[in-house]
Amino acid sequence: MNFRIYTAVYCFLCTGILKHHNGVATAGSTFRQSRRLSCLFETTETIPLLSEFTYIRQNAWLLLSGAERPHQENPPAADTLTFIVQESSSLDILQHVDEDTDKLECKINRYFTDNTQILWPGLQTQLHKLDSWFTGTIKHLADKFTVTVFLVQSSASKEAENRVPEDVSQGNAERFYLSGVFLVRTGPSLIQSGLNKDVLLSCAFSVDHHTDVTIKWVLQQKGGHKKLIFAYNGFTRQVEHEDKRAEMFLAELPKGNASLLLRTVGVRDAGTYSCSVLVSSLLWAQNIQLEIVEKPTVTLNADVLSLVEGDEHKLVCDISHFYPHDADAQWLQEPMEQGMLPHVVTHVVSSSHRHNSDGTYSFSSYFLLKASLRDDGRRYTCRVEHQSLKHPIKKSLTVKVTESTSATWFLVILLVLLAGCLVVTLCYLYRGMGPNKDVLLPS
Repeated sequence: MNFRIYTAVYCFLCTGILKHHNGVATAGSTFRQSRRLSCLFETTETIPLLSEFTYIRQNAWLLLSGAERPHQENPPAADTLTFIVQESSSLDILQHVDEDTDKLECKINRYFTDNTQILWPGLQTQLHKLDSWFTGTIKHLADKFTVTVFLVQSSASKEAENRVPEDVSQGNAERFYLSGVFLVRTGPSLIQSGLNKDVLLSCAFSVDHHTDVTIKWVLQQKGGHKKLIFAYNGFTRQVEHEDKRAEMFLAELPKGNASLLLRTVGVRDAGTYSCSVLVSSLLWAQNIQLEIVEKPTVTLNADVLSLVEGDEHKLVCDISHFYPHDADAQWLQEPMEQGMLPHVVTHVVSSSHRHNSDGTYSFSSYFLLKASLRDDGRRYTCRVEHQSLKHPIKKSLTVKVTESTSATWFLVILLVLLAGCLVVTLCYLYRGMGPNKDVLLPS
């Protein structure tokens, strides 16, 4: 394992789950300080006679034990639900979600169990009553992480009489006392990587008791094709993976590390990776999108181009080995005077894209330049844009134009011919006035 990947994994483990390297921001109240988070409670309602449903959302608070109560001068709305999580020492939600509350987005949903009682260690249940299960999903607005925690209200608890109403649109300010028993955390939902790099897909879990856990990493590629990348069965201790470039840190699974390391990624590795964690009969999966983005290499067929007036020469810009397919190239004629904008060359031709053996693309952009003395010292620039670039790539060449030698020789020959004609004429006149001719002398 190279040093950079090892360092990333170490940081992942030393905090239980990766934290922001700058520490906790101080711009606002952190979740650890306030221990409460504004959320939306979301349920669905089926539309009668239609196979459609609509979402119903209600304001809610997610409160951890010891949370600050809402200030009296700013009381919650009358229909705000309150979900109070009684944290155990073995499942510390704050260990995974310690950020400014104004940077977090929270949503609470029901977790339907298909009318099946989930047997969970340490949870008292009643056979004739089902426990109430929920999921709370907390996302960082800058896409640093996503955490989903399973929350349960035991049917045997005295607070279980406060059931979440079926129709939340009627408005109820109920309190529900829950336990957090299991959570899954992933890092950024979108990762971009160049070719032949090592990529760490961060995934972690935490359970309120020691148990066997089953992990699966599945890749869904374009077109819907799914492929199992890596699987670990905690009950049988069996490992299954097809690609030797993919590996998990099996020794770190007891610490909650379910991350996947992909080595020397290529175009074929792009797609949506799903990290699924199965604990008892609870299953949760979170997705990470991996995009392969390779920067283009831009070259010109010359740095300085020396031409003679009237010559024609092809100026070629090669854009090679980029991914994905979309790239744009422009030729610009730079102004001779300062402060002027460049002129876009219009008579430009682009070749078709060539598909390289590594999955990348290449093409050429070119135009035919007829040399003119007014272009002497002018620069032409090839400007390339691609989604892998923060700023366009610019490559320039300078054109030097000299006066045509054929025109000079033509002028010399013309002068020689004129001089010859003059000599012949003078000789003819001299011959016409020779000594045999009578010369009239004055009397």
